[in-house]
Amino acid sequence: MRSVVDFAPEDVILDRAAILGSQGIPEEAELTENFERIYGEAIELFKELTEPAGIICGISISGFEEVFRGEGLNEPSNPVEDIYRKSGYLSLFAVTLGAVLSEKVTELFDSGDYASGYMLDSVSSYAADKLSDLAARNLQLELTAKEPAESQWRVLSYSPGYCGWNMSGQKKLFEVLRPQEIGITLNESYLMSPIKSVSGVLIAGSGKIHEFVSSYHFCDTCRTKSCIERMRNL
Repeated sequence: MRSVVDFAPEDVILDRAAILGSQGIPEEAELTENFERIYGEAIELFKELTEPAGIICGISISGFEEVFRGEGLNEPSNPVEDIYRKSGYLSLFAVTLGAVLSEKVTELFDSGDYASGYMLDSVSSYAADKLSDLAARNLQLELTAKEPAESQWRVLSYSPGYCGWNMSGQKKLFEVLRPQEIGITLNESYLMSPIKSVSGVLIAGSGKIHEFVSSYHFCDTCRTKSCIERMRNL
């Protein structure tokens, strides 16, 4: 089933320590008054301008096989392929914080206000990731409501551009999901607009299916290493 997911701005909980940590600032750091002002203004702008929306569409393993294959440019050995074949349920998804927020980030940089632009960009990037987590949580609640035994499942998101799934996979994903309905488009370089958007697949199943050793050759160039923390919290 394909459906639009309603999010409210207050659904996206902003974690100050995590946002500052993404900038390399430790939680115990003493921050200047000016820095606190810039951070506070970024939070207020986010609350004022964000327009969160999402869309999901359940898909079979065989159906996702075609989506995942995409343009045939995936790494020959990758964890996503191993994981989705063991799943109990799959759903394509796309979420966005809306065009207005992304435009404000660009406006701040273009005007030369780099500090404010960088801070709002950091807040928005964190929030976009949390929005994909909300989509995963909503799917888990939906699956549990239908079958209580599935409450032990874990739902995690995986996106093109990570874990050996080539960015070109966005093309086939968009053809099936059609997230243009919530204002998300794709350019020829497979980049989404609005910028603060996330797409991919939600994979549901036992926690063990999401576990893998991050020793693939592309793991060396991964900047986020988020898989390690996610597996730690399974």
